[in-house]
Amino acid sequence: MKTTLKIEGMMCEGCVKSVTEALQKVDKVTKVDVSLKSNKAVVEHDGVSDETLIAAVVEAGFRASAKHGLFS
Repeated sequence: MKTTLKIEGMMCEGCVKSVTEALQKVDKVTKVDVSLKSNKAVVEHDGVSDETLIAAVVEAGFRASAKHGLFS
C-alpha cells in the first residue's frame, strides 16, 4: 500500500531526515520518500493505518495529514 502524507513544519533537510527516520521506525513500513519542496511524504507499507503514520510524524515534532491519491 502507499499513503501520501502532507507534512507541515519542515524547514530544512534536517527536518526531512527527522520525518524520514520517524516513519522508517514504524513496523511494516517498507519505503519512505520525504520531500521538503512539496512538503509531502510518500510511505509504502504493508497495511499501516493513517493514524499510526501521522502519530510517528507528530512524535517527531511535525504536523501531518493523510490523503490517498494526489494532492493538488
